[in-house]
Amino acid sequence: MMDYEVAKFWLQFLNFAVTLCVGLYVWSSNRHRVTNERIGDLEKGIDVRLDAHDSRLATLEGQVKAAPTHADLAQIHEKINTVAQCSSRMEGEMKSQTDLLRLVLNKMTRGDA
Repeated sequence: MMDYEVAKFWLQFLNFAVTLCVGLYVWSSNRHRVTNERIGDLEKGIDVRLDAHDSRLATLEGQVKAAPTHADLAQIHEKINTVAQCSSRMEGEMKSQTDLLRLVLNKMTRGDA
C-alpha cells in the first residue's frame, strides 16, 4: 500500500509542477503578446503622425519654392523706386502747371494783359 501512496504523491506533485509550468508559460506569453500589441499600436500611431508631417512638409516646401527670392525682391524694390520717382516728378510738374495757371488767371483778372 505504501507504493500506491508514494506513486499518488509523485503523480500529484508532477501534476502540480506541470500546471505551474503551463501557468508560467501562459502568463509570460500573454505578457509578451500584450507588449507586442502595444508596440504595434505605437508604431501605427507614429506612422499616422509621420504621414501628417510628411504632407505638411511637402506643402511648406512648395510654398518656399514659390516664395520670391532676394533677386525678385530687389527687382520689386527697384520698380517701386521708379514709380516713386515718376510720381514725384509728376507732382512737381503739376505744381508748376498750377502756378503757371494761377499766374495766367491773375494777369487776366487784373487786366494787366
